[in-house]
Amino acid sequence: MAKHRLFLIEDEELLCELFTDYAVTIPEIEFLGFENDGLTGVEKAIELKPDIVVLDMRLPRTNGIEALHRLRKELGDIKIIIFTGTVKEETVHLAYSQGADAFVEKALGLAYLKEAILAVILGERYVTEGISAILKSFKTESEQT
Repeated sequence: MAKHRLFLIEDEELLCELFTDYAVTIPEIEFLGFENDGLTGVEKAIELKPDIVVLDMRLPRTNGIEALHRLRKELGDIKIIIFTGTVKEETVHLAYSQGADAFVEKALGLAYLKEAILAVILGERYVTEGISAILKSFKTESEQT
């Protein structure tokens, strides 16, 4: 079975190093590496054409929403997982309107990120409980207006 190629765009060096070590525990993926800078990360992802990008929302030189939009535009059906400590209603709504496939809060840890990776490999969307509540509240507010 072919492995799914994964690239990480994350500004926290320690987290990148941890994920590099953790990636070997996910036999379904081939880890292509990471970039700490948002703009460079997007350019590298466009060059590498991974199947999955794990993307932080707060990045140097561009933000996660802009990166998500550009990745979607340039790479089409790529799977994009938002993995961030910045969980605001506006961020969640923007990420989903731009086509994020999964959304995981960093505070929950790498095990949840692994669940998200495996879900998107299967073609499913994945959200953690807190993100699900935000999306439900947004849907309820939209229905009332």
